[in-house]
Amino acid sequence: MKISKDLFQTLVESSLLEEKNFFKGDKKDLKDLSTFVDKRSAGAKKIEKMASDKGGFSLLTAVHFKAKEVPYKVCAKHAGDSDSSFIKEKADECFEKLKNWDTMSQREFQHVMGQLEAYGEFYIRSKEDKGQ
Repeated sequence: MKISKDLFQTLVESSLLEEKNFFKGDKKDLKDLSTFVDKRSAGAKKIEKMASDKGGFSLLTAVHFKAKEVPYKVCAKHAGDSDSSFIKEKADECFEKLKNWDTMSQREFQHVMGQLEAYGEFYIRSKEDKGQ
């Protein structure tokens, strides 16, 4: 099958636009936010299991991704909130703990970073709109 140069260009531009917008959410769409947190949670569980099974130095990765489990559950419960202030507070609590990162163990550091990432990802997604 042969396509015209114009059609090819349109397809490429459309693909790039979709790729750009894939990472942005639709804050008016509860399903978008719920799907986002479900997919991120499933991915974190998969990585945690693989790292745990591998053992050794990978155990820190397992700790990091296991720490996302509870925050993702909290985020899922708050997906329908009219604003994301509660999730921002949770992220800020993690950030506050990280001010003493230099006194933490490796496990503590990875745990808090995992939590911050989960809350932060959800918070940012909840504030964004596709195409913006």
